[in-house]
Amino acid sequence: MLRGKGKSLNCSNFINNWDSILSSNNLKMNALSPDESFHNVIQGRLINIGNIRGYKTYSPDKSKTFNKKRLDEISTLKSCPELQFSEFSTLRNIDVIWFREVNNGYYPEYAFEVELTTGVWSGFGRLASLREYNTRLYIVTNDEKKFNQVSCSFPDLKNKYIHVVPDKIGLLYSAEINLIRMRQDFNL
Repeated sequence: MLRGKGKSLNCSNFINNWDSILSSNNLKMNALSPDESFHNVIQGRLINIGNIRGYKTYSPDKSKTFNKKRLDEISTLKSCPELQFSEFSTLRNIDVIWFREVNNGYYPEYAFEVELTTGVWSGFGRLASLREYNTRLYIVTNDEKKFNQVSCSFPDLKNKYIHVVPDKIGLLYSAEINLIRMRQDFNL
C-alpha cells in the first residue's frame, strides 16, 4: 500500500504482474518522444510569432499539437499556396512558412525547417525549393557543425540559409508574447 495525505492506493494487483503492467490498458501507445514534442513546440511557436507579426502562416503538420491546439487550428492558411517558381510537392512539406498577401496571392517571406533528430540535408533540400524567391530560409537545429557542412554543399544558396538554435525561438516567442501583454497593459 502507498500512503499519502491520509489516502492509500492499493497496488497489490501490479506487484510482479508484468502482464498487467504492460497491457494496453496501462500504456499510452501514442506517446511522443521528447524530440517529437519539442519539434511541435518549435513549430507552434513559429506559427504564433508569424501570426502576431501579421503574416499568413502555413504548416503541413495538421494533427500535431501546441498548447493543446492542433497546428492547423493556429495556422491561418489551411493549405499551402501554390507558387509559380517552386515545386509544390516539396514546398507544402516545409515545416513553417510565413506568407505576405500580395495582389490576391501569397509571397513567401520566411520559411523554417526544424531539424532536431534528422540530419539537416532534408531541410536544406525543402527550403531550396524557394530559391527563386527572396525568402529568408531558416534551419532550426542544435547541430551547428552539421549545418555548416551542409550549407557548403549549396554554394549558390549558402548565404541565404540562416542557422538558429531552438532556444532562440523560445526567447523570441517569449519576447513577442510579453510585448503583446505590455501593449495591453498600457492600452497601446
